[in-house]
Amino acid sequence: MVTPDKKRRKKLAEPEPTPTPVPEPVPRLLRVRPGNKKKNKGASPEKQPPVYMVLAHGVEEEPTTHSVIEVAAGTAARRLLNTAAAAAAACRSPRWGHASWASAWIGGGTLYALSRTPAIVRPLDFEPWFFVLDDLSHTVWRELPSPPLFPCRLNPLEFLDPPKVRVAAYALVGSHILLSVSVQQQQEDKGTCAFDMDTEQWEMVHDSNLPFDGQALPLGSDDDHRFVAVASAAADVTVYRMVVGISAVTGKKELTIVALWVVVASNSKCRIVPGNLLCAMGKGSFASFEFRSIAAASMGKVGRARIVHRTYSLVDDGEDDWVVMVKKQDRQVYKLRDPHAYLAHPSWAVALFSM
Repeated sequence: MVTPDKKRRKKLAEPEPTPTPVPEPVPRLLRVRPGNKKKNKGASPEKQPPVYMVLAHGVEEEPTTHSVIEVAAGTAARRLLNTAAAAAAACRSPRWGHASWASAWIGGGTLYALSRTPAIVRPLDFEPWFFVLDDLSHTVWRELPSPPLFPCRLNPLEFLDPPKVRVAAYALVGSHILLSVSVQQQQEDKGTCAFDMDTEQWEMVHDSNLPFDGQALPLGSDDDHRFVAVASAAADVTVYRMVVGISAVTGKKELTIVALWVVVASNSKCRIVPGNLLCAMGKGSFASFEFRSIAAASMGKVGRARIVHRTYSLVDDGEDDWVVMVKKQDRQVYKLRDPHAYLAHPSWAVALFSM
């Protein structure tokens, strides 16, 4: 028989249970408009690959952190660490704290990073401006030659008043990275250069700038040669056919780029909304994301926002190679909440990618 005193001594001898750690607060997505069910009734929706969004957190005069969140209802974000994958997704410089990347290209297990705003005046961002990570499992960046359009060869007069260069448009076409820049207070085109990932050399391939803003995204395989982007002149979504080849006249590399005529399918009764960012979904599909801050951005703090996610797909009827028919697939509206780690203002969504 166990006496009460023995029970008390046994209870006191037992170790205290380890308290369960409280999880760190993270942003979440909530779907507030689940698309048009009546319109899609009876149709079997095409399964789309998951889309991941990179969020920037922080307020003015504080270091910016990043997190990745899947665009799906009730999804919690995963905070990024300073790894190669985090660097690619967060679009930060390999030098951590300097200029942000123009983009990151992955090809053959390698990762390329290019400065978005090279500068030799304040805010300083000296060379090197272009890096490659040969192995994604390591974090040793290798320097690559700078694009000829960057301010790397300046005469004494130009050095006194150096140009302010910004990456305006870029795309990965086959084994080449295409690049165009804009120069502040200069209206003329600087042309388009291409980086050959095989020879690791830059070469001018076109006399004019790329006719779109930001990144052009592939709509299919490398053999398709079709890319979607936002046209510079009209600010509309446009599909381009781009090929880098050898000129029969000069024997040098040249870019052939043609804007295709985009027609919205008659049964969709919609227009293509560019949004703030585009994301390629593969197999001729793409998505646009529109970001709306719904909380007052006081002191650079944004805790809530809305995300309008629209998906589109190409309709290949085979009638005309110069015409692309696009139909709308779906429209989703999400509410993003992040009351603890404020979203950076005004650009809190910095990148999209699909896997």
